[in-house]
Amino acid sequence: MRRFAVHLVLPVLVSLFEHAEAAAQSAPPPLKAVRVVAPITIDGILNEPEWQTPGVFSFIQREPDEGSPASERTEVWFAYDEDALYVAARMDDSQPDSIVALLARRDEDSESDEFTVYIDPSFDRRTGYFFTVNPEGTIADGTYSNDSYSDLTWDGVWDVAVSVDQHGWTAEFRIPYSQIRFRPKESYVWGVDASRRIKRKNEISYLVLHPRTDYVRVSRWRELMGLEGITPPARIELLPYVTATTKFVRQPPVHFYNAGRTDPFRFGRDYFGNLGADAKIGLSGDMTLDMSLNPDFAQVEVDPAVVNLTAYETQYAEKRPFFIEGSNILRFGRGGAASLQDFDWRDPDFFYSRRIGRAPDVSISDSGFVDTPDRTTIIGAAKVSGKITDTWSIAALTAVTDREYSRLDSVGNTLSEEVEPLTLYAVARSQKEFDGARHAIGVIATLAQRDNRTPLLQDMFNDRAISVGLDGWTFLDEKKVWVLTGWTGLSSVSGSQQRLLDLQKSPQHYFQRPDATYLGIDSAATSMTGWASRVWLDKVSGNFFFNAAVGAISPKFETNDLGYLRFSDFINAHLYLGYGWYEPDPVFRTKWTALAVFEDRNFGGVNTGRAIRLMNYGQFLNYWHLRVDFAYYFETFDDRLTRGGPVTIWPSSRSLYVSAGSDARQPLSGTLTATAAQSSAGAWSSAFYLTLLWKASRVLTVRGGPEFSRSHSAAQWITRITDPTAINTYGTRYIFAPLDQTTISGSLRVNWTFTPQLSLQAYLQPLLSTGRYGDFKQLARPRTYDFLPYTGSLGNPNFNYKSLRLNAVLRWEYLPGSTLYFVWTHEKSDVEPNGDFAFSRDFNTLMRDRPDNIFSLKLTYWWSP
Repeated sequence: MRRFAVHLVLPVLVSLFEHAEAAAQSAPPPLKAVRVVAPITIDGILNEPEWQTPGVFSFIQREPDEGSPASERTEVWFAYDEDALYVAARMDDSQPDSIVALLARRDEDSESDEFTVYIDPSFDRRTGYFFTVNPEGTIADGTYSNDSYSDLTWDGVWDVAVSVDQHGWTAEFRIPYSQIRFRPKESYVWGVDASRRIKRKNEISYLVLHPRTDYVRVSRWRELMGLEGITPPARIELLPYVTATTKFVRQPPVHFYNAGRTDPFRFGRDYFGNLGADAKIGLSGDMTLDMSLNPDFAQVEVDPAVVNLTAYETQYAEKRPFFIEGSNILRFGRGGAASLQDFDWRDPDFFYSRRIGRAPDVSISDSGFVDTPDRTTIIGAAKVSGKITDTWSIAALTAVTDREYSRLDSVGNTLSEEVEPLTLYAVARSQKEFDGARHAIGVIATLAQRDNRTPLLQDMFNDRAISVGLDGWTFLDEKKVWVLTGWTGLSSVSGSQQRLLDLQKSPQHYFQRPDATYLGIDSAATSMTGWASRVWLDKVSGNFFFNAAVGAISPKFETNDLGYLRFSDFINAHLYLGYGWYEPDPVFRTKWTALAVFEDRNFGGVNTGRAIRLMNYGQFLNYWHLRVDFAYYFETFDDRLTRGGPVTIWPSSRSLYVSAGSDARQPLSGTLTATAAQSSAGAWSSAFYLTLLWKASRVLTVRGGPEFSRSHSAAQWITRITDPTAINTYGTRYIFAPLDQTTISGSLRVNWTFTPQLSLQAYLQPLLSTGRYGDFKQLARPRTYDFLPYTGSLGNPNFNYKSLRLNAVLRWEYLPGSTLYFVWTHEKSDVEPNGDFAFSRDFNTLMRDRPDNIFSLKLTYWWSP
């Protein structure tokens, strides 16, 4: 044991005194921007006088040979006038016929050579913008935050042109000041950097060294001087839109209450149009107001189909442009460090934007034909964001959603009932940095206020939900190697007694657990207040990895009105240690190994999780890679298996994860992943995932692959039955059954890019999943994993679910910032009560089903004075 402790602790002690890894490097000399003497034509031909003087060409490799000079010469120039910043670059190439140049949709990785320019106009050393182009003119842009996080959701309106010649290729940028934020000054110092990727060599080089031992980016960018006599322009952008949509939907089965009648709400087709607008208005300094009136999301990709057998809702990624653009400004709790780890922990979200405009949660009586909207109408939304000083940023978002009604037709009688109240959502965020961002403190606050004017709504929704959080970080040493990051928050919800009673019994809380003596149902409660917190200690640079954290979510913490909380009553701690080698050896180009241990408890002190994980990764000299992880989960307790019932044993288990990938430079590359797990109770699972990338031509790429999984659960939840004779389980029988589940699915994403402005993107996801349950059984006693046969009568829980989803988007940017979308969404699904898997039969059944088809046309026009 003593020897083990020495080997575990020694790397930490060594890393604490490892000064050489974080030694300060001498700052490179500032760069100079020249004033434009005559208009510059953005054509990719570098014949203007500003590009004839010597530029900067001291590019340094990050990949594959860190610290070495770039293998090919790259030269960059900076110029400016009263309206824009200009950047020119010449990328010489000793083999110009080997330049990799593929077309791709904006912000998609074209898997090509590319050149990127980075700008930090506020010179805060933490935030910035990047602008990328490849030799075919494909572009990408985005933002940086927290000195390391890149975000592709921001789309600016800027110009770039490229040219390929016998010496290599060139790029010429014009970046208007109206697209970037900075405060007015007499003269400016900006942070800038540039990078070049040479795809055939897997080479990435920068104007300044970016070591692979950390994630720091913006604070390393070089200084750009010489910017004088410019003023940030009034930033006003309008983006009106018009849409037209046609729906062709299948008729639902005839309900037995309405035999012989057709659905009066569904005619098989529907036509409607819409008008709306987005606006972006610059306020004082670099503050910006974003507004959206009647936003439309017709061009948004459909969510993937899932089979969810848990008690918790599925969390989907945000895909709506208004909410994802600039979403980093509302990021909370994880600043300072860029490599925070989590093991069996997930931060509760204070703000989950998918709550705004979601589908109505309330269903009225189903004894007839029902017509319920598929989303809640967003009347309007607005964001304000920016910096009021160089070190103090603020952001706020508010949205109002309309009342929604369901209509019911039962034997010719029609009624309407409100299923979503008028609701105000608001979130505010502020952060203040100190001492060159060595320390920071921030706050977030959210509000969901509903007008629950009917008894149904009062019992289904909280009247008001408020949350507030405090976060920050502090670097513990002069070289910014060790950082303490953390957050803490409070939540408060209020509503009717019935609503609070249901909330206490919900899967997020389960206050009704009979053996949780520290909890209890309060049937008279009309409010609930809770807290949560998390703190990390992280080593952010060097070959040694170290991360430790502890966090807790109190039983009464609740953020699901405007955030996302999976469950509460949870305490978690972990320790993570590792080491990385970044110099090539005879086998590997890079490699690392890491060990993690974690433990979970609830607020009653019950141990609900404990595991150890060993993780290994290596990239071979031929650029193939391999990752192998092993985990062992010790026997602990489970306070959620019975879904509000007593604690049970959670059997020990072990798992293996293996992933191998090929050289991404090849026309066809891929990654094969296999997982396997087995528990001491006889449960097991296995899965295989194959992801392929085929660069079929310079205009066509195909990405995707099949997924196959099988599992056997020893005790899958079925239901609970109240029975006073069940004295060993508190008067309730908790029913389970073994479950054998087979799932085969896949995804296919096709990008066909005709020009950098015109592209067709299609996404296809088929899914077949079956589940066959064994004999029913009931929990024998708390704090065991023992079961007794259950002979009562229950329905057949077997399932056979089939789904096919297709989304195709034709996108044409006919003018800068102005876009025409044509969208086709094709969906079909089928559920049957048989649990046997037969691919041919199930696939043929799915193909025979009639689909829902939705066709949308959307036209936007960007206008700026």
